[in-house]
Amino acid sequence: MEANNQDQNGRSGAVAAVEPGSSPRGKPRNLGAPLSSREREVVEMLAGGASGADIAERLVLSPETVRTHIRNAMAKLGASSRAQAVALAVQRQEIDWPSKGEPATARSDAGTTQGSARSRVGLVATGEADATLTELLTELTSLYEVDGGMIFVTDKDGLSLRRAALRESGSGEPEPPTRVQFGEGPLGRVALERRAQVIQGSGSRIPAGDRATVCVPMIAGGALVGVICLTFRPSRLIGRAELLLLQAFATRVAEILLSAEDHRQQRVKVALESFRASWSSSGR
Repeated sequence: MEANNQDQNGRSGAVAAVEPGSSPRGKPRNLGAPLSSREREVVEMLAGGASGADIAERLVLSPETVRTHIRNAMAKLGASSRAQAVALAVQRQEIDWPSKGEPATARSDAGTTQGSARSRVGLVATGEADATLTELLTELTSLYEVDGGMIFVTDKDGLSLRRAALRESGSGEPEPPTRVQFGEGPLGRVALERRAQVIQGSGSRIPAGDRATVCVPMIAGGALVGVICLTFRPSRLIGRAELLLLQAFATRVAEILLSAEDHRQQRVKVALESFRASWSSSGR
């Protein structure tokens, strides 16, 4: 009997050692507990667009230590992804979402300077990324709650938006304009203020219906790359968490578009898959 108890205790201990972030019964440990000062610092840097490698370099930590802090923070927040962890940390007031001009909107891929970022914006304006953005919008509008959408890019004059991709909702509303001046209407204000907005209707000049369109700016390297607009069915309520997820995704897409590396289309697909997982989790 004693040997059997020892054997059972040994197996129980082994299971606990394999899952350090969970209780022996598989439930998240410390769920709801406040973040430590280091975990809060790491999540704040994630909110600013930093990667794990960036965080390790800035805080002079090993990559594994950073991953441990992220895992622990996700466990406490009940998050299934890093993007969701940021959104939940903001909701719990563990961190403040970076305001305009701070890292979340000012950061770009490593090695991208202000000058190169703005030159890349010029290339995007010429239509270089239109095919990638059209494919991206097709994938986004395949989400169950999304009823249509459009993506605008900053035009060559730097003072207006050019429509690069459109997926109509089929509601019979007027087609959105092909160009919008900064400050003109809700969409122009999103570009001018660099701030996400919820627009009633489909985002056209004449709002209608009970749907809502969320427009989020794509910003990287201090430059406005464009605006992503998605129209949601009434079944999907849009709250602060959803806005944060969409903004984080738009920022990542902008970073990829402004990077000088190849395989941007593939990298956008990877970012999209991560967004899909976070979006599904946030709606539960």
